[in-house]
Amino acid sequence: GRALKTLVHVHGIQLMLSGVYNADPHGGNVLVLPDGRLGLLDYGMVGRLPPEERETVAKTILALSKKDKAQTARIYRENGYRATSANGDDIDDSTLHRFASFHLDRIDLSPLTLDNGDKVDTLELLRSTRERVVPSWVEEGRRLGGLLQGVSAQAARP
Repeated sequence: GRALKTLVHVHGIQLMLSGVYNADPHGGNVLVLPDGRLGLLDYGMVGRLPPEERETVAKTILALSKKDKAQTARIYRENGYRATSANGDDIDDSTLHRFASFHLDRIDLSPLTLDNGDKVDTLELLRSTRERVVPSWVEEGRRLGGLLQGVSAQAARP
């Protein structure tokens, strides 16, 4: 609900605006107060993202929002991300776009159409792809996103 949207919004602002954010947002560090406000606890573990990396994240999020696979892939490649298929070839733009979506947007496990037109099972693609180089901005973004998804899943349980 509203509390979860606020939690994600707050962490997005921390990450993108100041570059300093709570790097451990689990359910035990979040209180929903009686009036609906959030109480955020335990900033003992913080992440930091320098301005140039925040700009890269912002450009990636814009490319993802436009569903621009080529632009998303270009940003990832130019900023150090590298992954290969099981046979050692670099992954295509469609795969890289889907991975960027996992890292910074949402989990989409629907079948993926590769650049060559082949349809592949996303879980199989995840199993067969090898990340070779993961820049810190990707790791920070996906870690924070994963933790926030966990908090959301916990909140959805009775």
